[in-house]
Amino acid sequence: MDASIIMAAAWFCGAFINGLTGMGGMLIALPLITLFVTSKSAIVISLFPGLISGLLTLFLFWKYIDIKEVLGFWATALPGILIGVQTLKIVDIEILQILLALIITTHIIVQIIQDWLGTCMAPRQVMKYVLGLAAGFFSGAIGINGPIMAIYTSLMCMDENKSRGFFTSAVPSGFINISLVAYNGMVTPEVLHTELYLLPAAVAGFLLARPISRRIDRKRFHIAMLLLLSFAAASLFIRTMPYITAHVFHG
Repeated sequence: MDASIIMAAAWFCGAFINGLTGMGGMLIALPLITLFVTSKSAIVISLFPGLISGLLTLFLFWKYIDIKEVLGFWATALPGILIGVQTLKIVDIEILQILLALIITTHIIVQIIQDWLGTCMAPRQVMKYVLGLAAGFFSGAIGINGPIMAIYTSLMCMDENKSRGFFTSAVPSGFINISLVAYNGMVTPEVLHTELYLLPAAVAGFLLARPISRRIDRKRFHIAMLLLLSFAAASLFIRTMPYITAHVFHG
């Protein structure tokens, strides 16, 4: 089977999840796409369907965006990006991936305990800035900010629609990323040819999820986010297993 068709299927699934929760397309699609192309190429290829999914979410949930909250979050994310980029120069990327996986795992455990107790962490204004900085840091260091944004919406006890609206605040970064890779000559004719398969698949996956997303209540949305975060943590641990094996067990 043609690799482009399989990659399109990956983004159909990714956009479907994006349509349900407002995020997660990259987390679902990238592991499969990297089986056919390098990690760098997979990221470049996925920027376009990722942006399309984000724009569709923005179109549907823009009215739930809290501008003041979004600006506060991204105000600390910007310097976090610079810190992350500088950190990557002196620290192995695998160590940063392991750190993010540990943060996600810790959050999942805390959330399960809170669910068992029937409580929700009371919103704290400082979390906006702390997690904004963390989102920027991991975005600059390893190109991933979605899990930190999901953790923030959970800690701030946002409902499903407000969470989806908050996730759309990352859409401008999609335009920036595409502009940067295009400027550096990474948007090749081969990439554009692949997008002929991926973009329609992403739109179809997102639209198919729309009727289902309307029936997802707050409890199901919360469970879906925990499952997505679990998938993200597992993917990061699997990706770094060769590094862990080489440096811990044989170090």
